[in-house]
Amino acid sequence: MGRLLLTSGQVSVILSAIIVFAFTFALFLSGYVLQQRYVHNLQAAIKPRVPKALPVPKQIEPPTLDEKWARPVGERPQVEDTMAQYVNGQELDWSRLGYVQVVREHVELCSAVMLLSDLHRMKSPARRVLLFPKLWLQEAEDNGYSAEMSTTRRLLGTAARRYGVTLIPMEPILDGADGTLPSSYSLASLYSLVDYERLIYLQGPGVLLDASSLDSLLAFSKSEPMAAYPATPERNDMSMSLLMIHPTQASFQQLKAMRSTKPTSDLDLFREAFTVPGSLISEWSLSMGNVVYESQDLRTASNSFNATAFEQSTTFVRLSDPEIPGPEYDIPYSTRVKLRPQNEQAQEAWSKLYERFRQQRMEVCGLDLEYYSPLVLAGLAAGGVNDEL
Repeated sequence: MGRLLLTSGQVSVILSAIIVFAFTFALFLSGYVLQQRYVHNLQAAIKPRVPKALPVPKQIEPPTLDEKWARPVGERPQVEDTMAQYVNGQELDWSRLGYVQVVREHVELCSAVMLLSDLHRMKSPARRVLLFPKLWLQEAEDNGYSAEMSTTRRLLGTAARRYGVTLIPMEPILDGADGTLPSSYSLASLYSLVDYERLIYLQGPGVLLDASSLDSLLAFSKSEPMAAYPATPERNDMSMSLLMIHPTQASFQQLKAMRSTKPTSDLDLFREAFTVPGSLISEWSLSMGNVVYESQDLRTASNSFNATAFEQSTTFVRLSDPEIPGPEYDIPYSTRVKLRPQNEQAQEAWSKLYERFRQQRMEVCGLDLEYYSPLVLAGLAAGGVNDEL
């Protein structure tokens, strides 16, 4: 049997074909790897974040702390360790848990959308809900919408389309009340959202630094009518900075009936309806750092204050300085210098928070800071702009 002899030209052709095939296969392989990595990164980007477990409560005996203080919202969760909490967190029906913002005036809307956009960016698995006056849905007359209403409707559309916010129109808390007045609306309307098991309300305006602690509170707490943030270290009063509630029709009707008897603020209404300290978030549930922080407290920071550690351990900062009508206003630099903290690290944190709010206001709402005027400041102060609602 004769042997097949190849000419040098044929050998060159075969070698060239092998080389081309090898390079083509290598190119295909690298493309496949890149494609799989892209798909994996895309899946990771759109997948909601599972909240970290709450710290396991330590046994606390009287007289150091009473039973109310040792309980989370309601009573101690029946789990053996944080891993059990983690597994439970993955099995939760997140469609029944949510964050909610309530706006009564046009000027409040941008800050509310900013907070909800932060939750979207931080991939919180909970729902995002926005309550606003139903009156804002009325069609424009022949002369069209006012500039204020046009901005409001644009922001409502942005919240729904870009950040997946559920928009819920609300009626005045009292039947027949003037829907054009902000005072006609109440946080008691939160209890009408009976499709949700638990809701967290944050009082703005503010800056959300980390949503994971709030997700953990929302996921692993027991459903109670009210779990408010304590207003004092002694836990003898409630704050409106953070509320976690279990909405029911019975609670809603009770609050409406109480509100109909006399004009009152939301804070006084909740103080009357829910007992303190029994309706406060437990101390150990808040042991994950500064869950809520007031910007004005930075002005009394100690010498040991560290700006980096503060940002890493803080969840939400409410921008509330009595001399400023709100972070929405562009106050003069000379005024800002007088108000900012003296401590260098605290000053860095304070200035960074206000600058972050300014940038996000433009990115989310497309709005510059409002014009500052001492007359505006005096008018807002006279109206109690910094009072608790």
